[in-house]
Amino acid sequence: MQNTALELPRNHLNGVLDRIAFLPEKWRLRAFDLFLGRLIRAYATVGIRTEVLQPTRVEMSLRNRRKFRNHVGGIHGVVCQMPGEFAAGILLAHWVPKGAVVVVRRMQAELHKPIRGDIRAVATLTEDQLRPAMEQDKGEVTVSIQLTDSSGNQPIAADITMAWFPKIAT
Repeated sequence: MQNTALELPRNHLNGVLDRIAFLPEKWRLRAFDLFLGRLIRAYATVGIRTEVLQPTRVEMSLRNRRKFRNHVGGIHGVVCQMPGEFAAGILLAHWVPKGAVVVVRRMQAELHKPIRGDIRAVATLTEDQLRPAMEQDKGEVTVSIQLTDSSGNQPIAADITMAWFPKIAT
């Protein structure tokens, strides 16, 4: 875990991470992927993998599989954004109050180059960006996502605005 001056709140995600903390890191990440795949079916269907899971940094990857390719052989641009969306959501979910819901408010992406090979998405937030999530019942934060392909290029520049709010009782 990465050191931070802020203390993680007690919420569902942090409870799950505490329960699997005894596992070696590689197994812990796979167990987390299984948990997330059961919670969010699209996560399991697409096959996104968690590579780094820290309070201020989340990295996820997606293999270049045939079913995701476009007409030029790279991963389709919209599919490339999915690891970034999940990374931003999980990063924010570390910090929201118990019972809060995290959703995508807005996504903005610019495709600069063709995508070659697998994709890696890195989402990071500073302590100043995280502080409102700890202090407010609802709000939003914009997360800059670095999307890198196998060749080391950054074919997509993306910003994702994530929002959180209290769960509405039904």
